[in-house]
Amino acid sequence: MSQRLGKIGLIMLPLLVCGLLVGHTKSVSAADLSTQELQDQIAQKKATISSVNEKLAILQKRINGAASISASLANDVALIANQTAIAELDITSTQTEIEQQNLEMRVLENDIGAQTADLERQRAMLSNMLFTLNQHEDHGLVATFFGAGNFHEAFNSVSQLEDVNRGLKQAVDATQATQAGLEADKADHELKLASLNDLAGELTAQVAKLQGQQQAKEVLMAQTEDSQAGYTTLMSELRQEQQSVASQISVLQNSIEAKLAQNDQIGQGSSDITWPLRGIITTLFHDPTYPFRHLFEHSGLDIATPVGTSVEAAAPGYVAWAKTGSQYGNYIMIIHTNGLATLYAHLMRMDVKADQYVARGEQIGLSGGKPGMQGAGLSTGPHLHFEVRSNGIPVNPMSYLSN
Repeated sequence: MSQRLGKIGLIMLPLLVCGLLVGHTKSVSAADLSTQELQDQIAQKKATISSVNEKLAILQKRINGAASISASLANDVALIANQTAIAELDITSTQTEIEQQNLEMRVLENDIGAQTADLERQRAMLSNMLFTLNQHEDHGLVATFFGAGNFHEAFNSVSQLEDVNRGLKQAVDATQATQAGLEADKADHELKLASLNDLAGELTAQVAKLQGQQQAKEVLMAQTEDSQAGYTTLMSELRQEQQSVASQISVLQNSIEAKLAQNDQIGQGSSDITWPLRGIITTLFHDPTYPFRHLFEHSGLDIATPVGTSVEAAAPGYVAWAKTGSQYGNYIMIIHTNGLATLYAHLMRMDVKADQYVARGEQIGLSGGKPGMQGAGLSTGPHLHFEVRSNGIPVNPMSYLSN
């Protein structure tokens, strides 16, 4: 074998292969400087979340302890204050988690960038090595062996060729592993993005809930005229209203269902409940975070929406009544089949009247709920309060809502 191939082919090529494999480590190390800074920031975010969780646990203990105390204006105001603090901490925690997710995505992007660069560099080096080998393809294994000056030189040449072959195989394996790692990182990146979108939606709902919590204290004090006597009177009025709604539905249910049975449009599915409007759900059925839960259990869903949003009938039925109360403000009750009824509260305007037939999706009024507005009732902000009742008893709307 010629001295030129011995020096260029059998010495340079192993070095190129080693350079390819070692070069990958150098590339990652260069990225590690930036990645380490990001990891430090991620650790700080995790510490912040841990601290927030400790504060949340303390506040929750206070709330649990206060729950056993007899209802009073002062106690409810204190509970609302603690619940407001919890909402604020929840927002801080979620915002910090979003920032943490963003930092983790930047780490992923750094890693993906480094791996992409390594992959391209490996491909280029492999191409160069194959090109160099092809230039000397006339000096194959047999030529190398018989062209050697002596047996020792021939043996060394063959060993060097085997080293080159092993190095090429390692380089190919490393490239394949890099490709697999890059694909896995991209999949992780997509999952992080989906998680971040979910957190952003959760944060929006928490901000809306906080706005309600902050307003709740002022609403309660205004409704009670900031006195224990006023608080006691309000409690009595609210309980009477709840009892009246349940008893009136029981009286009207059978007679109205009989009318529905005679209606040609009953085929619409009068007991299939659909959304009366779309918005952010800020309070769930029997929600433990509801600011007035010591006055009464939250009996439906609160759906945050701008004042004046169209409210639609959730199913075909007859209007039982459209009137004004202390708790619900302006509210409409519609009776359907199978013992079901729906209630729509805190309306700024009611567009239907008692004994009127309404079709699914027909506008029955406009949403309200802004404190101080006519028809707002006991409300902390613009929203629709929506209930589903079965035989007069409030049930979880989420169990009935479709589409």
